[in-house]
Amino acid sequence: MTEPLVSCIITSYKREQEIVVRAVTSVINQTYLNTEILIIDDNRGEGAARYSDALEALKAFSEKITVYPAENGHGAQKARNTGIRHARGEYIAFLDDDDEWLPDKLEKQLDLLIKKPETAMCYCNGFLVKETGAGSDTYQIWEQGQFRETVTYADMLEQDYIGSTSQAVIRKAAFEVCGMFDESLPARQDYEMWIRLSRSFSLSGVSRPLYRHYLSREGDQISRKWRLCMEGHDIIYRKYREDIEKSRAARFNIVFHRAHYYMMGMQEQGFSCAIRAFFWYIGAFFTSPKHFLEQWKIKVRDSRRGK
Repeated sequence: MTEPLVSCIITSYKREQEIVVRAVTSVINQTYLNTEILIIDDNRGEGAARYSDALEALKAFSEKITVYPAENGHGAQKARNTGIRHARGEYIAFLDDDDEWLPDKLEKQLDLLIKKPETAMCYCNGFLVKETGAGSDTYQIWEQGQFRETVTYADMLEQDYIGSTSQAVIRKAAFEVCGMFDESLPARQDYEMWIRLSRSFSLSGVSRPLYRHYLSREGDQISRKWRLCMEGHDIIYRKYREDIEKSRAARFNIVFHRAHYYMMGMQEQGFSCAIRAFFWYIGAFFTSPKHFLEQWKIKVRDSRRGK
């Protein structure tokens, strides 16, 4: 029996070649062999040619590699949609250019998807790697007892129980039903995609850590850009408002994250953001004291990790 083809999509924007090589090598070294590698060149602006030339050079690593320019403009979600349109595989797997997969990631996730034909997406646990000048610190992203092996639409409205795009393996047919990544979102487009998939399909996960998500010292990752994250979360609220308003936990998720993003903005705007964060945290507490205490513990833990 022929193993189904998996299209591995790596989107790249102004990343140094050695970092992209780490990502590409982690795909080439997978124990699951029937793959194609689509590198989406999202480089633009000053100095873009240097990064684009470096991506083209990666084709020498493997005949599986194809490089495509991002279509319909630029941005992570447009680059991922470019990859989806060019993918030939029955399954699609995403990898950010600064992350890497562990060798048996695809094998473990394809095994689950084949055993559970009703499941449209398989996610997994992973490692968070905080890079420092002296080396790196590594943590398991979902600690023991926190990882959920299945998530529902209601779960995803309450909290992003999945996270990074680098862990997702999705049946291509699911995009034909749900559509591709929402290009109107400046951030949190991965979270919105998981919500949309969970509304129509079953989502399941492998609790074993199967990838490494790197936090760079430069802090240039989109998840750290508080204004964009807040705008993305606001769009998610507007898109799913009717269902969010039915759930105290889902309402809390929106309010608490707005407070969190204002807290992130304190370094840029200082006192004004601190005041806004304070009042939104108060609102989150009165929305659900139980969820407030749970999330506060998580945020404290993540801040210690530098997340």
